[in-house]
Amino acid sequence: MIITTTPTIEGYRIIEYKQIVFGEVIAGINFIKDLGAGFRNFFGGRSAGY
Repeated sequence: MIITTTPTIEGYRIIEYKQIVFGEVIAGINFIKDLGAGFRNFFGGRSAGY
């Protein structure tokens, strides 16, 4: 599997397009803040504390 953001790859034929995916990472600063951020993300919110 080749992952790219370009519409073509030289020398290859594109067989299938996948949907857009993303990730979010919060680096650990404090255990309590990390735990609260995890709950906010789980229940549908963004962590504003970082």
